[in-house]
Amino acid sequence: MITSNKKQEILPGFATAVIKNNKVANEFYTGFSNLKAKKPINRNTNFRLASLSKQFTAMAIMILEKRRRLSYDAPLSRFFPDFPDYGRNITVRQLLTHSSGMPDHEQILYKTIKTNNLPTIYDALTVFRQSQPLFKPGSRYQYSDAGYVMLALIIEKVSGLSYRDFLTKYILKPLNMTNSDVLDDTKPEINNQAYGYRTLKNGFKLFDYDPLNYIVGDEGVYSSIVDMIKWSRAWEKPLLVSNESLDQALTPQRLLNGKIGGAGFSWLIDSYRKEKIIYQDGSWVGFRNIILKIPNENVTAIILSNRTDLETTKQRIATAWPKNY
Repeated sequence: MITSNKKQEILPGFATAVIKNNKVANEFYTGFSNLKAKKPINRNTNFRLASLSKQFTAMAIMILEKRRRLSYDAPLSRFFPDFPDYGRNITVRQLLTHSSGMPDHEQILYKTIKTNNLPTIYDALTVFRQSQPLFKPGSRYQYSDAGYVMLALIIEKVSGLSYRDFLTKYILKPLNMTNSDVLDDTKPEINNQAYGYRTLKNGFKLFDYDPLNYIVGDEGVYSSIVDMIKWSRAWEKPLLVSNESLDQALTPQRLLNGKIGGAGFSWLIDSYRKEKIIYQDGSWVGFRNIILKIPNENVTAIILSNRTDLETTKQRIATAWPKNY
């Protein structure tokens, strides 16, 4: 079922899909992707995915592992020999599972920004080389944007391609995700682009710019609801990597102390009302998004939005969406 509102106020909105038993049970979109141009959201509208981009970074690493270009247990120093000593103790697996202790880069970069020279992942690398880990690598789970920026750097180092070019060649084209793209420092034009908006008491204000917009790995991918349906299937069938790799990615990884962490490869793994849920949510500038799977129900819910007031928490989605289909 595909539905949308024909007569609408000029407001930002969202696109959603619910997939049940490998079939699209519902697809819905409402609102506008560009308030000034009065352009309605449709199934091809490209939203900034924010942290949902981490899934693409994880899949790129999995593809490189499949091609035997790297090992999940390889240390960071293997790819960057001049990295500080702590790079010998951080593995690719720890970066994937938010257990690396990579130091934050964002606050330092915000202080050093020059208007005509906005930061890239290589500026983040400079910060990493001058810092120390937040904790002993592998000792605990702590959600990390920095870890995924580091993974993007590894992808570029190992493949010889830019992060954007690697995703295009090995993920977007094979899955026929023709709407999707990556906004990096080459500043490509994003087709069917949605703009983000901040919710105010008396309306909405454009909120699409941040000086760190061209740092990729932890975010930066744009995609549409129709492409995200294709993307969801790539985590359920061996379209890009083996079933064994997918199982590993969707299983919470063990920490050095023997306890189970909170993530697989990018996917966060939890339970809600005694149901196992696997999800990734994300927010950046005016975008709020989530993709959530309930394995026992064989259900996936996806929401992409360009407004800051849309609630996309795991509790909200697990309660309100999948059980209705």
